[in-house]
Amino acid sequence: MTKQKKYPGTPTYHSTSARNGRRAANSVTRQTRMPAHVMRIPAEIQRENQMRAFRLGVLVGFAATALVLGAVLWLWVIPTMDAAVATAQGMVM
Repeated sequence: MTKQKKYPGTPTYHSTSARNGRRAANSVTRQTRMPAHVMRIPAEIQRENQMRAFRLGVLVGFAATALVLGAVLWLWVIPTMDAAVATAQGMVM
């Protein structure tokens, strides 16, 4: 067994346990997507609900902003520019 690691700082799973000389258990767990039937703690559920609500709020905010901007353009800027163009064309002719 080599003592030098290829990537320093990575966990090694080949070392033996100091208590009983058996191979040590994996100490780094990987978070994967949990199936729906797995029980989760309420803090995780609350955090996921808050993240979902935040994303929905951002989406609704962007949609409302785009709607207001479109209404301002359609109801105020475009008629004003049409009138300004007509006035400019009347001055030229």
